[in-house]
Formats: sequence, structure tokens, C-alpha cells
Amino acid sequence: EMAGNTVSGLTTEEFIKVFDSNSGDRYEIFKNNAEFFYEMEQKYNVNGLFIAAIGVHESGWGTSAIARDKNNLFGYGAYDSSPYESSYDFEDYREGIETLSKSMAKYYLNEDGVHVIDDEYATGKYYNGSTLRGVNIRYASDTAWCERVFATMESLYARLK
Repeated sequence: EMAGNTVSGLTTEEFIKVFDSNSGDRYEIFKNNAEFFYEMEQKYNVNGLFIAAIGVHESGWGTSAIARDKNNLFGYGAYDSSPYESSYDFEDYREGIETLSKSMAKYYLNEDGVHVIDDEYATGKYYNGSTLRGVNIRYASDTAWCERVFATMESLYARLK
């Protein structure tokens, strides 16, 4: 199983290639932020394609109302009872991408005490291992979430062939 707390090993150019002329990316949100997913990978030591795949899955390639109205590709902050109302409103897509990347590094992907950035360390609050399945336990109510996100990641990686 793939760990989310290791970098993808892809270059900036490869991130761009993964999201270039992707028919699903109707509003070119992922294409326009391809380099930023790479930057977040370097900054927080998270797999940038994992972060992107969560966004693709949660927002239907940026077509959901939460993505369109709130610049929130991840449904970040959403509760099942009131997803639209409870989800965060971000200034732009980048703010949401950075928020999720940092949150994954601090709370889900690393054990307590792992250095994240500057003077910030992981708390391991929702840590159940650094795999998608481990993240799924506390991140998503849908138990098949990890399989869906993994399938999305695989389809993104396949674009490099």
C-alpha cells in the first residue's frame, strides 16, 4: 500500500504532464495548480498526487458546488449532515490545497512529534498509519474512500506512460 507521507518522486514537469489536457478537468483547476501540488509535496513531505487525487475524487474534478463556490476541492471541514454549509470557504484553490496538505502532514500521515515545517510538528491526532486505508479510518465516513482515491491516483500516474 502506498504511503501518503513520502513524496511521489515526480518532477514539476511530470506533475504538469499528469494534469495537461485531462478531459475530466473541465475548468482546468488541476492543470492550473499542477505546479502548486508539486510545491506542497516538497514543503510538507506529502505525496502531491495523493492530495490531488483526494481533490479529484471529492469535487468531481472541481465541478462540485463546494469546489465552484468555495474554492474547496476537498470538501474540507464538511460534515455529512450539512456538507455545503459546514465546508470551509477558501480565498482561492491554493489556500485549500495548502490547508489540506498541511493538515494531512500534521494530523493524519505522521506520528506525534514528526517535524512538519518550521517550528511545527505532527500531533498524530488522527494517525492510523500513513497509508490511504489508515487515513480513511478518521478522514472519510465512506469505507471505500481509500479504494476510490487510490484508483484516481493510479489513473493519474498512468498518464505518465
